[in-house]
Order: sequence, then structure tokens, then C-alpha cells
Amino acid sequence: MVAIHLIQISGVANTVDDLVGRMIWGSFGRAVEALFIISGFVVYLPTAARNGEFGSFIPYAIRRGARLLPAYWLIVFLSVLLLATFALSSPVLRDQTLAVPGLGNVLLNLTTLAVPASMFSSDVSVGLGIDPPLWTLSSELVFYLVLPLVAVFFFKRPVLALLVSAFLTLAWMIAFDNVQSLASDLGLDPGAGEELRLGFASEQQFPAWAFSFALGMCGALAWVRLNRSERSRQTIESRAGLAMVASLGITIVAALILGGDGAFTREKVIWSMVFSAALAVFMVSMSLCRPAWQRPFTGEKVRQLGDISYGIYLSHYVFITVAVSAFTLPAGGTIGDFLLLALIVLPPTLLYGYLSARFLEQPIRRWARKYGRKNP
Repeated sequence: MVAIHLIQISGVANTVDDLVGRMIWGSFGRAVEALFIISGFVVYLPTAARNGEFGSFIPYAIRRGARLLPAYWLIVFLSVLLLATFALSSPVLRDQTLAVPGLGNVLLNLTTLAVPASMFSSDVSVGLGIDPPLWTLSSELVFYLVLPLVAVFFFKRPVLALLVSAFLTLAWMIAFDNVQSLASDLGLDPGAGEELRLGFASEQQFPAWAFSFALGMCGALAWVRLNRSERSRQTIESRAGLAMVASLGITIVAALILGGDGAFTREKVIWSMVFSAALAVFMVSMSLCRPAWQRPFTGEKVRQLGDISYGIYLSHYVFITVAVSAFTLPAGGTIGDFLLLALIVLPPTLLYGYLSARFLEQPIRRWARKYGRKNP
């Protein structure tokens, strides 16, 4: 996610040749897909390991809330402070000054209700304009709330559950791709501008990503069951390697097709879902293949970066906004433009991620784990 925003704001994505542009948008442009698949995998893995037993809701809610909300609230607070103190410009529309948010917008963002509210009003500013990537937290929170209701059913009927989630995502995307004709059938005329706004807002809602979360959950079940199976480790690793290579090929083909639409990589709904499924298979099979093949993703430095990744994700666009507002940065799309923006943005982003993890996220998570053990 950080990479695609640096590429986008520096203008690189608009100047590269067609093949490279397709790969950039079709891969980095869909990085959020991996985020939701991983979330489905990680959060459902304990239930899969306990043979479908979900456990007590209250400790689960406390642990998930501690994981998600404090760092999120902090970045919203800092965003309000920055907007109230400095005149900041939009990184995309650099002549547009970001407004100081009203109390309503602040409350909607603090409660993660800004994303669903954006379906009903154009006045809602997701991320307060300074941090649009915060929209993903709404889908994460909805997933956390829905999971206890479907966890047992998913364990017993994973294929059916996956098909239901696929239908939900497919129906949602097709409906908002055809919102004008649906509105006409109801005697309404939203207009081209409202149609575009609804289409954009619909892609940030949980139903648009239900299939991705479900793929992660299926991946968790497959991982547990394969590791507990009577198959030899050599057989599992060998077949996982073949699955990884095959799914990587499908992912690349789908990325090239989807990347032809630039930033609108979900326009081709079926290919979008093919990409999602292939990416999930690649990620799970990679975790089951030979350790040597996993090394690029499991090294010490990679794990350390993963430990601070939440703070990095929450803050990177804020630092991009501040950098664009404070300096007259070129956006001509050269490699130099990209490197200059990265040089300014990455150091404070990494520092923020470390400080957030060290002094906020980790202490709160330790408390939440202790509380969960005391209150089964």
C-alpha cells in the first residue's frame, strides 16, 4: 500500500509504458487484497486449530479491539491536529486545500462509521482527507464483528460459506456497476456524478471484500488440515510448490488484465475475483512449501518490519500529505521524483511505526491477552 501511493503521487504510474503500468496497478494497486486475505487467515486460524470452537466473545472482542482501535484513534487525533494547525494540500489535487473537519466528520471517523456513511452523503470525508487509506479499518471491524456469527458454520461447511461470500461480493459489485439502470427501474435518476460517487463508495464497503476475507479463512482451514494430515512433509511441500507456481502464474495474468484499467482494478469483476482466489492460493501454498522458498518472506528483517507495519500503514499517507504540502515536490513521473518522495516520507513513517508499536500497540495488546486469560 505504501509503494502504490508513492508511485501514484510521484506520477510514476502515469509515465511508464503499458506493460509496466499494467503490472504496477495490477499488483501494487491491489495490495489491499493481500491485507484482507491475511486478516481472514490470521484471525480465523485459532478457530481452525481448535476444530471450530470459537471461544468466548468478550475476550476476543477485547483482543481485536486492542489490536485495531488505539493506534487508529491516535492517527485520527493527530490528523485533526495537523489539519487544524497547518494549511495542507491534497497530494492528488495539489491546488486543493484540505478543510478543517467538523465535529460530525471527526466522530464518524473515530467510530469507523465514515465509510458506511459515505454511501449516503458526499459531505463525509473518509480519513478526513489527510489519510484516505483508513477506509480499510471499517471492513476489518465489520469482519471482526461478523466472524463470531459465522465461525462454526464456516468450519463445518467451508465450501458453501466461500460460495456465499463470493456471491455476496459478486452481487454487490455488479449492482453498483449498474446503479444507473437499477435506479431507473425504481423511478430514480441519481445523475452521472452521484453514480460515480456511489460506485467509488461501494468499493470501500465490507461486502465488496467479503470474498477476500473468506479466502483467508479457507486458507487457515487448509493450512491446519494439511499440517495435521497423514501425508508426509515432503509430499506436502512438493505439492505446495507446484500450487504456488501455478497460482503465481494465474495471479500475474489476472494482474496484467486488471492493470489495463489503471487505478480501477475492480472494474472487471470476474477477473478481480480470479485474482483474489489465485493470490490466496499462492499465499497459503507458499506457507506450506520448502523453508528455502519461504525465506524472502520470513527473514528477521521482514518480521521486524511486520511488527511495526500497522503504524506504518496508518501514518504513511499523512506523511505524504505533509511532504507534498511543505515542499514543492515534482510529480513528473521520473524515478528521481519517486526516490525524492520516498526519501522524505519513509524515514518518519518507519519511525512512527516503531514508536506506535513500542509504546502503544504492544503494551495494550499485552494487557488484552492477560485480561483474556483471566476472563475465559
